[in-house]
Order: sequence, then structure tokens, then C-alpha cells
Amino acid sequence: MDETNRYIVIMASGSPRRKELMKRFPLNVIYESHRLDHEKADEVESKYEQEIVVDIALKKLRSMYNLFKKPNTVIIAADTMVFYKGRILGKPKSIEEAERMLRMLSGQWHEVYTGCALSITEKTGKEHEIKFWEKTRVKFRKVPLSFISHYCATEKPLDKAGAYGIQDEGAFLVEKIAGDYYNVMGLPIGRLWELFLDFEVISL
Repeated sequence: MDETNRYIVIMASGSPRRKELMKRFPLNVIYESHRLDHEKADEVESKYEQEIVVDIALKKLRSMYNLFKKPNTVIIAADTMVFYKGRILGKPKSIEEAERMLRMLSGQWHEVYTGCALSITEKTGKEHEIKFWEKTRVKFRKVPLSFISHYCATEKPLDKAGAYGIQDEGAFLVEKIAGDYYNVMGLPIGRLWELFLDFEVISL
């Protein structure tokens, strides 16, 4: 795979997991946190899981337009949420809340949705705004309460939706997975790769 230099790529995220995943692409990526405040991000009218994450990803994307939308530029935004029986499990605000989430998920299936939004502006100025979502089902094994307490005490769950990271010790919790593993980390890179090829952001 050869690097294509004609696009500047902006990743609208400060997530270290997304940054690590974007390194897999032969691109020079600039990482900039989105400009969407949390209150506006919470103003979601949709009731369906996939619509919620796509809506927030689009808001994050559009918050970057004034500064970064220009010819030869790709802007990428994403939002990942964990859902359990229709309930959103966001980032826990405390160790106690993280423990409650993990006790609830122990032995159960849940869903991880990521919404992605991209703006691709060609050299000619032609613009493309693309959105999609990915769903992965995850089942936790029955988790000892002592491990939940230990894991949450590390504070690693506090910056992760659903209070776990599949790329760290949270992997011990996972018994089965149905779908894209990298989606659970926060970025469905296979779908992104297909789009990059379609729009010649990268070439083989």
C-alpha cells in the first residue's frame, strides 16, 4: 500500500485508541479535538442507537468546518457508545459508577455502536459528506467482583464508554464478540479503509 499525499487528514478526536488505530493507515494525520461542547452533544432527538451515534459524529465533524474544511482535506469524526437493553452506558463519572456498570454487564450481552462522519474535499473543491455506523455485540463472562473492584481502582475504565477497554485488562471480561473488534476500540477501520480506497485518499 502506497502513501497518497494529496490529502491532509484531520482526525477530530483526542482519543489515544483512535490515534493508535489511525497509525495503521499510510497517512499523515493531524489530531485535533472536536469543537462540539458536551451539552450540544447530549442534545440528540433520535431514539435508535445507530442514529444517536451518527448524529453526534456529524455534529463533531461540522464543528471542525470553519477551521479545517478546505480543498485536499479529509476530516474524520467518530462517536462510540455502549448500549445495554436500550440504555446508554457512557463514560462513568466515578469509580463507583464504573463498578455498577461492570456488575450489570457481567454475564450479559451488550452492543457497541460507533457512528462515523467524514468530510472529503477534493482539489477541485468538490465536497463529500459521508456517514455510517458499525455495530458489534459483546458478551461478558461472569466476572468476579474482586476483579471488577481491582480494575476500576486503576481508573482505566473512567475514560471509556461502558467502563471497559477491550484493548487493556478489560479484555479479560470478554467471553464472545460478534462483529468488528476495532469498532469496540472506537473506530471501525475496515469500513474507513474501504472509503479511503473509494475516494483515492489512499491507493494500493
